[in-house]
Amino acid sequence: MKRGTAETRQHSVLVVDDDDNVRSFFVDALTESGHSVATAVDGADALERLQGGTAPCVVLTDLRMPRMDGWELSRAVAKDPQLASIPVVVVTGDKVLSFTSPARDKPWSPSELDAMVQRSCSLHRTGGGRR
Repeated sequence: MKRGTAETRQHSVLVVDDDDNVRSFFVDALTESGHSVATAVDGADALERLQGGTAPCVVLTDLRMPRMDGWELSRAVAKDPQLASIPVVVVTGDKVLSFTSPARDKPWSPSELDAMVQRSCSLHRTGGGRR
């Protein structure tokens, strides 16, 4: 783990996926990279956690989930003035959707996942507030 370097920083991440195996992989990989990770089983669960005070550096959410999908979560976060500064990265395992929509291809290696978090959090530099 590269603690303290300019390239690698520790961040808080909210992982949102209805698949237990995907959530477990993301948690294990991100924790191993030094990040703190919270999880939610769908967009509605994630929004409840965010509105309850969970303030991650980035939300990584699956596109297709029951109750509230990744796009719905992204729109709800953007509409809430208390949450709007939190980047929401929508990912999908569907290769066609990853090429035909703004959803990104799901990262399946720990280094790809860490790089996605690093890029997203480097854009999330706000002063004060809930962060």
